[in-house]
Amino acid sequence: MKDLRFGERYAAPVTLALGFFDCVHLGHAAVISRALEEAAACGGECAVFTFSNDPGALLGKKKRIYTFRERVAALDDLGADLVVHAPFDAAFSELSAEEFCRILTDTLDVKALVCGEDYTYGAHASGNAGTLAAYAAARGIRCDVVPVLKSDGEKISSTRVKEALAAGDISAANAMLSEPYFVLGKVSHAHGRGSSFGYPTANIPYDETRLYPAPGVYATKLTVDGQTYLGGTNIGSKPTFGDTAPSVETFILDFCGDIYGRDVKLAFFKRLRGIEDFGSAEALAAQLGRDKENIRALFAEEYQ
Repeated sequence: MKDLRFGERYAAPVTLALGFFDCVHLGHAAVISRALEEAAACGGECAVFTFSNDPGALLGKKKRIYTFRERVAALDDLGADLVVHAPFDAAFSELSAEEFCRILTDTLDVKALVCGEDYTYGAHASGNAGTLAAYAAARGIRCDVVPVLKSDGEKISSTRVKEALAAGDISAANAMLSEPYFVLGKVSHAHGRGSSFGYPTANIPYDETRLYPAPGVYATKLTVDGQTYLGGTNIGSKPTFGDTAPSVETFILDFCGDIYGRDVKLAFFKRLRGIEDFGSAEALAAQLGRDKENIRALFAEEYQ
């Protein structure tokens, strides 16, 4: 996927999807889908505006769900061609709704704008879907406003996804996301304890700025070099070894190799159990054996 800084010029015609797309849930996916349709109709590209950092960090909100790199990957998976990104900082937060739109339409050949009906923009959220449609109409630009999507009678939102993740309900979170919740990272060296009792792990550095699922052991899939393997991932502490520091460690089924330093994608599917102190490496190994069989059965029956 191509990327462009906010305010840089781009010559090709685009349909521009507007939003933060912080976790790329199904509501966001609907906006992207409509933008792709508009792009196909006008013979242009599908562009998506997002932020290169986390606005929540400045606004005092909960931790982010996805990093910028992960959001770009999710948008790419949906078929977008170009991401237009800006850092959310003091200067950006002071842009008026009119100025924000003007910069976009002055630097991009915008054929259509697409947003969700709850979209807001500009200083103090002064702009909304209605003002965006009026701005577009005055310039002969098509504007599509996509209705919000609901599940269980409630709007699908980043807040609901965060609540599900915080509760460890990865199944509920995934039901609202455009693809199963995932983490991108580079495998790093850790203590290497798992190798001593037959369960070597792939460790991804723990990022304090992001929101992980609640501590526990999860059935996951790890993709490296285009190959995907089943796995079991421990998020949180390792009380059996007296280790209270949180970590993200995955034992990979049916894999033998060295992937240290390699970029991987770790997708989460179901929480298997909580964090426990098993008292010894031998007792932990026995539990991991049971986890391994549960993971095989789970993917054979539910996530083929």
